[in-house]
Amino acid sequence: MFRAKRGMSLSVIAVSAVIMISTAVSGAFSAGRILSLRECIDIALVNNPDMGMARQSLKKSESNVLCGYGNLLPDLQLDFYAGHRYYGPSSVLIDDSGRPVQQQGFGYEDYAFRIGSDIVLWDGGANYAGLRQAKRNREGAKEELQYNYDMITATVIRAYYNLVRFKRLTVVADESVDQARQSLDRTEALLEVGSGTLADVLKAKVRHSNTKLDLIRAKNQVELAREDLIAVLNIDDYSDLGVDTALVMNMINPDPFTEIDFAMQNRSDLRGLRAYLEGADAGVRVAKSGWLPIFGANFGYFWSDRGMAENLNFFREEYSWNITAYMRINVFDRFFTSANVKTAKADHRISEYQLEKSKLNAVREIKSLIIVINEAIERVAVATETVEQAQEDVRLAEERYRVGAGTMLETIAAQVALTEAKAVVIDAKCDYLIAVADLDRATGRESRLRAGLEGE
Repeated sequence: MFRAKRGMSLSVIAVSAVIMISTAVSGAFSAGRILSLRECIDIALVNNPDMGMARQSLKKSESNVLCGYGNLLPDLQLDFYAGHRYYGPSSVLIDDSGRPVQQQGFGYEDYAFRIGSDIVLWDGGANYAGLRQAKRNREGAKEELQYNYDMITATVIRAYYNLVRFKRLTVVADESVDQARQSLDRTEALLEVGSGTLADVLKAKVRHSNTKLDLIRAKNQVELAREDLIAVLNIDDYSDLGVDTALVMNMINPDPFTEIDFAMQNRSDLRGLRAYLEGADAGVRVAKSGWLPIFGANFGYFWSDRGMAENLNFFREEYSWNITAYMRINVFDRFFTSANVKTAKADHRISEYQLEKSKLNAVREIKSLIIVINEAIERVAVATETVEQAQEDVRLAEERYRVGAGTMLETIAAQVALTEAKAVVIDAKCDYLIAVADLDRATGRESRLRAGLEGE
């Protein structure tokens, strides 16, 4: 999605997504239908506050780039004044012969117009370095937006498959209740014909009660998982929110070195930190410019007119213009430049440490996720085989008990083993899908699950 279209404006994508997804969300909930994983991700990307904050941060950084370009251009000021001016009787006008011509107060209309422009030709490189810093910070903000996109995608996938997990475990728990109920019925029937014992009936009743408790817990877990998904989607309470419970696994075999190399080049937060590091380097250049001279030029034009009495020997209209070049050196700025340079260098070092720390965390995270993925694959294989064996064991245990060759404890143990094996398969598959989503986020890949390659 975003990663495949980095050249396209993120703001345009966001606006288009809001329009299309808002319509889709309204239709989805009004119809009360089951939401796919892709739909849930799209809803979260529109509603999640983190995405909103990241978009606004990008807009701020774009504004700073505009200001950076503006600092390279001349400014332009236009002023116009109009009013009435009055001189009191104490003001005395003298004619060409040196005689006073009026000793009373007088007034007149006054008009003035001024246009001025100033441009800094060289300020020690601060403007150019500032523009470079703004551009790099903008790139960092874009990568932050992409990383938020990846994080929210992975978070939705985790919440989605946790809900799938507990809904499927509820089905297993319900099957276990039915199995225990059937076993209890058979035991009671055998007791009635004298082939069973009261102890076996009591054991079967305890087993049935325990399965009902497990079912209650499973249903509560479903509601908690649904609330987690609703919170991630940032929607109103939809207690009937449904998800597709299919668990499709397309196995991958990730290589740690390949994944780490890919992440170092493509992971969004690392790319963003590199951009911020380059911006911090430009910030040091901006701070050092305070020690250098400033060269500039300005232009000005001034015009005024006065509506004077005809008998007053006083000029009515005048104008002037100027072109000036200047150089300014800040000889002593009370140590502000020195302090700014130290602060900028410290910010640069902090950016370096943040990048180094993020790289270390990324390596550790990728290696851990690959271990989880490989473990989940092995768990699925072993547990799937165990389910087949446990089903046969339950059948044999029930048959042995029916003919009197086995005990109720053996039957219960076989039933518990079957239920646990089914639960392990579900847990392993969900853990695998969640780990794959986390690995995609950790390496900077587009989510395979959202792209429809898995689980769709």
